[in-house]
Amino acid sequence: MRVGLFSNAYRPVVSGVVNSLVEIRRGLLHRGHTPFLFAPEVKGFQESHAGVFRFPSVDLDPSVGFPVPIPVSARLARLIPRMNLSLIHSHHPILIGAAAANFARKLHLPLVYTFHTQIEQYTHYVPFFRQQYVKERTRKKMRQYLSKCDTIICPSPGIRPVIESYNVGTPIVDLPNAIDLTKFQGNGEAHAEMRRRLSIPQDALVSLSVGRLATEKGLTFLFQAFAALERENHHLVVVGSGPQNEELVQFVKQLGVGSRVHFLGAVPYEEMPAIYAQSDLFVICSTTEVKPLVVLEALASGLPVIAVSACGTADTLTDRHDGRLCDGDPLRYREAWDELLGCSELRTRMARNARTTASGYSIETYLERLCSVYQETLERTCRKNWTSATG
Repeated sequence: MRVGLFSNAYRPVVSGVVNSLVEIRRGLLHRGHTPFLFAPEVKGFQESHAGVFRFPSVDLDPSVGFPVPIPVSARLARLIPRMNLSLIHSHHPILIGAAAANFARKLHLPLVYTFHTQIEQYTHYVPFFRQQYVKERTRKKMRQYLSKCDTIICPSPGIRPVIESYNVGTPIVDLPNAIDLTKFQGNGEAHAEMRRRLSIPQDALVSLSVGRLATEKGLTFLFQAFAALERENHHLVVVGSGPQNEELVQFVKQLGVGSRVHFLGAVPYEEMPAIYAQSDLFVICSTTEVKPLVVLEALASGLPVIAVSACGTADTLTDRHDGRLCDGDPLRYREAWDELLGCSELRTRMARNARTTASGYSIETYLERLCSVYQETLERTCRKNWTSATG
């Protein structure tokens, strides 16, 4: 198969979608298929992967951390029809995702879409208009996009009702996100080196947060809970960048815990296993995730996860087995966190269970199923087109 992968982000941007695309591209090549990946250009970055094509982009705000694509390119408009694609797999519903749908229509190609993001949860980034209006328009546009697709990939059971609520009739395939488990096996030397670099005592307990520094990630909630723990031998490592970066740095200082909260900024994906290895617990408060890869990475690294119960986390974790699932109450979240910090036997048991949970999310199993989804989509659309032509 010759597969067109369309995304609003790719290397060197760091995100769960980007990490998935790197693995999908690698897996397709390994299985004898030919992937073509389309993403925004990133100023100063020289692409080393063959078969990656860039749309123009603009940097609207450095704090955002990634370029905004301009999904129009005369060069790609000429090239893509010559690539003899078998199908198109879109990873976003807007911008380059919209271009994917247009190419699929013009070239009469099947369109597969992975529902990575609850886009209606991010309408607060749209200025000037009333939120209710923006949400209604977003939902309408999302319904229109899903109706153009031939297959919708659902990454978690919890998001299926959301997809079904659009009532478009497009086949939905359950295919949970996955990771390369072999990358997250722990590294004792990295554990010691990381703590030395961050001036964290070797006997301290370290909790880890990984994600974009933005309002929807619930980081003020997290930092307030951390401060309320009042454990001087407990540190919090925060990986990620975003529009709230400076605001959050000042916030932890105001809480009086600035010396125990370590902001690392955006970290290359290949360095993340060492950071997981130097941690004891993983914490996440976001309620907008679909199936967060960072939770799978933490589990594979043997880290119990403390999460606010929501789509994605509740689909993955079992409370008191491989972590804790809490409601949105700050006191209960803090109590769950404190319980794990105070009991090494509980952490050890949950760490063992965490690795067992992660073993069910192997990237190789995911890739085999993805190729089957592609083939099934091709066969179904071929039958539909034949029926239409002979009807």
